Amino acid sequence: MWQCPACDREFTRINQRHTCGTGSRDEVIRNRPQSVVEVYHAIEAFAKQLGKIEIVARDRYVLFRSSRIFVDLSIMKVAVRVAIHLGRTVENPLFIKVVDDGNQVTHVAKISNLDELKHIQPLIEEAYRFSVSR
Repeated sequence: MWQCPACDREFTRINQRHTCGTGSRDEVIRNRPQSVVEVYHAIEAFAKQLGKIEIVARDRYVLFRSSRIFVDLSIMKVAVRVAIHLGRTVENPLFIKVVDDGNQVTHVAKISNLDELKHIQPLIEEAYRFSVSR
């Protein structure tokens, strides 16, 4: 692990390109509909119980990472766009996009309520385990 001398964040690569600091999660969800805020808070609470993670927020984006990013979010007007990074391809009607880059398979869904979130929580957990195993 490499630690940035300016912000003390840890990365797997020496001199990892990044923005120092982790941003404000409150700013990301400010002025969003209650349903979007609930989905975001549920994702964050679930991710935190998986193990030691870092949460980085910028503009309308939030990244969840162990030593690597396992889920990233885009906070939209009526939904949370969730990108889950797995080691395999998963079929699920919630996924609007699936991209295999050779190292990981990113599954994208737009989640607008807690019921939809329940269907992808096991995959968020799998993504966390995948991120710490690499």
